[in-house]
Amino acid sequence: MSGRRAGPPVRMQVMAPHRPLRSGHHRTATALLGVLALVAAACSSSATTASSTSSGAPSTSASSAGGLPPVRHVFVITLENAGYASTFGTPSADPYLATTLPAQGALLRDYYGVGHFSNDNYIALISGQAPNPSNQSDCPVFADFPPGAAVAADGQISGSGCVFPSTVKTVADQLDAAGLTWKGYMEDMGNVPSRETAVCGHPAVGAPDSTERAVPGDGYATRHDPFVYFHSIIDNTALCDARVVPLGTTTGALPAAAPAGTTGLATDLRSVATTPNLSFITPNLCNDGHDAPCTNQQGSTDALTNVDAFLRSWVPLITRSPAFRRDGLLIITFDEADTAGAQADATACCNEQPGPAAAQPGITGPGGGRTGTVLLSPYIAPGTTSAVPYNHYATLATIEKLFGLARLAQAATVSATFGADVFTRAG
Repeated sequence: MSGRRAGPPVRMQVMAPHRPLRSGHHRTATALLGVLALVAAACSSSATTASSTSSGAPSTSASSAGGLPPVRHVFVITLENAGYASTFGTPSADPYLATTLPAQGALLRDYYGVGHFSNDNYIALISGQAPNPSNQSDCPVFADFPPGAAVAADGQISGSGCVFPSTVKTVADQLDAAGLTWKGYMEDMGNVPSRETAVCGHPAVGAPDSTERAVPGDGYATRHDPFVYFHSIIDNTALCDARVVPLGTTTGALPAAAPAGTTGLATDLRSVATTPNLSFITPNLCNDGHDAPCTNQQGSTDALTNVDAFLRSWVPLITRSPAFRRDGLLIITFDEADTAGAQADATACCNEQPGPAAAQPGITGPGGGRTGTVLLSPYIAPGTTSAVPYNHYATLATIEKLFGLARLAQAATVSATFGADVFTRAG
């Protein structure tokens, strides 16, 4: 929680759950009409183009589950501690994020975090697990769940802890099981190897987290790296070392301590084959807007200026990549609304459930507050705006839907995933 910016409190109204209309299809057509429908469907299928053009145009293959476009490469950038009013509501503070990027894609005006403070939101994004008292406090000790913690039929674990047992799964586990690929790219991880390793960096289980604060040259924060909080990942050393890696620089340079063969995001973006199906990108404590002034580098004293600088460097690299141009989706979100002051925004949306351990996911309220989110994709018309309520569980549910995966834990509770309000352009 260190380094949180002070500022005027933001008051938000709790959004009523969005419930899209669902209608069944009553089949009363005659046998002849049924035959004609089958013929028409077959003709439509045969006319579908299965691959993208050499110019990198989006694939026009058959839509993925639920009528979504055939997105096969998702990129997630998670930023820190800013409510909608201070970012998108004041575009002069961060013109690239608040003005330039929405003009290129979609602005989700009613997007919410699911809790306070950081770690519980990151955990929710990849697992659907609800906040608990331990990760609400950002896990100062890298502690296991107690032995008596039980996993319910819906995948939600009881009790309070930080490192989830191997029975609790993530979208990374789902992708592995489906033969798809993923990577977590963590800026500064391994810059000071005595502090954390350069791959799969995390404290020993049961030990205090020494990365709670940045140090000169290293702004990696374990609590912003959700993958290392799951035994299903960290217990497989080879997997974790290969998939939870340093972000590197925009030219592909990595920390000196990175093992041979490790590649960062810039290198992986060079071809479709080397770009993971899911890329989860965490900036350091300066570039994500958490710290200002910054301990670990020469950043601006204004947090949103640092955010804009990071995005200006990395977003064009992503959106020019072959994988993004073919069938990509970039999600730029914040973990939570700014928590400064006694009137922290703890509003929620989307039928958010509290889970069994924390009665108030937002500590003082039901959620993590309104943050807003920007999406870019070849399947999104520039200048799209959506007022449909979404949160981190909806993001996870959308990713799972795009890849044909089952919904994990609280991702099954949301009433809407990204749909026609977002994907406004055909491939």
